[in-house]
Amino acid sequence: MNDTFDHALRDLDPAVTPADLDTDVDSKARALLARVVATDPMEAPAPTTGSPRLLTTRRLTAAGAGVAAGIAASLLLPSVFGGGSAMAAWTATPHPVSGDRAADAQEKCLDSARDTTKRTTGQVLGFRPVVTEGRGPWTLVYVNDDSRHLAEITCLLQDGDLVGSQGSTPGPGAQPLPPVPTGSARAALGAVMSTNEESLRIVTGRVGADVMGLELSTEARGSVTATVTGGYFAAWWPDAPMTEQRENTSPRGGVKSVTAILRDGSRHNVSLEELTGRTSAQLNTSATGGSTHD
Repeated sequence: MNDTFDHALRDLDPAVTPADLDTDVDSKARALLARVVATDPMEAPAPTTGSPRLLTTRRLTAAGAGVAAGIAASLLLPSVFGGGSAMAAWTATPHPVSGDRAADAQEKCLDSARDTTKRTTGQVLGFRPVVTEGRGPWTLVYVNDDSRHLAEITCLLQDGDLVGSQGSTPGPGAQPLPPVPTGSARAALGAVMSTNEESLRIVTGRVGADVMGLELSTEARGSVTATVTGGYFAAWWPDAPMTEQRENTSPRGGVKSVTAILRDGSRHNVSLEELTGRTSAQLNTSATGGSTHD
């Protein structure tokens, strides 16, 4: 593994991991994981009044995928959603983004992803855009390296300006991602971008060959339609301001259920256990540690 990444992880919590430790069930290991992925990996000065606010992020790893390390934190401009009419501009159903607007958004996200990953992990990864979608004035770009371990970053742009990003790379001991059944989907839950005033939840992942669409039933916004393309999907929605306590008691990432729309027009209920590879007990266990706001 990369020496810079290894040293960074050791500085966060110096420890020797026993060879027989199961990080999916050990409570102390899971608490450490939650704290590591919630830690802002970049040093930044405290924001001042009227300046962009530091956006912190959180990402939980799927069971069986090994440890994921948070790598991206960005600046969220004040009042990205703005409340009122601006908040109303967000749509539960995405619209396609194409042409120069899509190319510009993808280029900005790729530049940010490469720079952030190089700076925080020392790695140069072959990111590529896999999903680009619009909701009101916002464009989401999801990039990943399309590898068996999957490093990934999601960017949010407003009117062409990059306003936030978050992501993860495989950590030490990460196992290859399992294949996705043809009529199902796989994803990690818990990606949150948040300031003291507002937050948004993001879900990205993989779909099986027969999945043409995906609908997420969310706690905050009801039914949200994901964009599905090229074997991947992405969706996001606004939520109330996030606090450590609120996020720790929401291990399901604000998602109640998921429905896959298959090639033949039928619909398949994808349980959260099936989606995440986690057990019901794990999905119902509150996390500890890790703040999602600056």
